[in-house]
Amino acid sequence: MTGCVELINTGRSRSGDELHRVADLQAMADLYAFHGARANAADLPRIRRYRGRLDQVVTAFETGDMEAAIDELNTLLSEAGASPQIVAHDGRGPHLHVSRPTSPLADRMTAHFAMGLAWLAVAGEATRLRTCASPTCRNVFVDFSRNRSRRYCDSRTCGNRLHVAAYRARKSASA
Repeated sequence: MTGCVELINTGRSRSGDELHRVADLQAMADLYAFHGARANAADLPRIRRYRGRLDQVVTAFETGDMEAAIDELNTLLSEAGASPQIVAHDGRGPHLHVSRPTSPLADRMTAHFAMGLAWLAVAGEATRLRTCASPTCRNVFVDFSRNRSRRYCDSRTCGNRLHVAAYRARKSASA
């Protein structure tokens, strides 16, 4: 889920699209273990389109429109050529690959991320994905807290900023 959220957030950035070079996509592929996958110029516009559609799924989750989310996820899984298989390689035990290793990187990443979102939907955990509550932030995050109470993408930045602002407002009101 972390990779999916990071991909979505590259499009929600305040500075605009943060995914503008093939090297950026390759770095993300390497970080999230798409071993042997090589990004090329054709992957970039494709992953941007997929990113917007993954973002639509998260938005549907947030608004409770599970029918729209599931329809979009099924379409994404089909278009990205999802074909789950159990594999073991490079000293790793059995694990799941969601697409063929020969598929374009954009399709592999999208199939993997859409499958993760699909698991959340099926498990009834779609509400764990949400947008930061800070008015100056649009980032998506996954709430892994036990009681599902997390409100900010990062409590050290977004959450702290709001708490400090509220504290200062209280102090100035009482002065």
